[in-house]
Amino acid sequence: MNYRAVGNRCAVHLPTLVPSLPAIFAIFDGDSLLKILREQHFNVVDVDLVSLARTFIGDCNYRLGATMEESPKVIDCSSFTKYLYAQKGIWLPRLSIQQRQKGISVEVPSPGDLVFTTGYRNFYEIDPQENIGHVGIATGEGTVIHATNVKGGVIESTWEEFNRGEPRGIRRIVLHGTITLEKANKYLLIETADDFRWISLKNTP
Repeated sequence: MNYRAVGNRCAVHLPTLVPSLPAIFAIFDGDSLLKILREQHFNVVDVDLVSLARTFIGDCNYRLGATMEESPKVIDCSSFTKYLYAQKGIWLPRLSIQQRQKGISVEVPSPGDLVFTTGYRNFYEIDPQENIGHVGIATGEGTVIHATNVKGGVIESTWEEFNRGEPRGIRRIVLHGTITLEKANKYLLIETADDFRWISLKNTP
């Protein structure tokens, strides 16, 4: 997964990054690679999407079509998930239908997965029967955290409550082995996780 950076943070999937190095560097594992990146002024940041999402329950104003500049004070469902993933160093597009195009499709949700249903304002690509209008964050505990409406704001609903609309799938964006790196030097240029490969190669003894 080649994550796109947001601000000074970028997620990286270490199990993909390590094997991408040429065979001459195969002796290096994830820990060795992190040592190199730390020496190049990158810090590991622990971002738990579910814990972060819960901090906003009852603490945000909802407005359909809220701009990203207003996040997280004013949000709608997809700007909320976009904001959360940005803290993880993962860029997501703005609309729920666009967000469903990212990651991989799964049947059983894990913590942090995106879950989709129909909603108040639905979009579709080709088939109107596959319209999408709402997105939330699965907790892995049988609940979903989502920005619901003006009255409710951000809430945590049971799986059954969330899926009162028609279910539209689950997408896993954060693969096992993914970490978030934050650059301490503003002059470091990171656009995607693939950039860490070149930094590692350049600075490998």
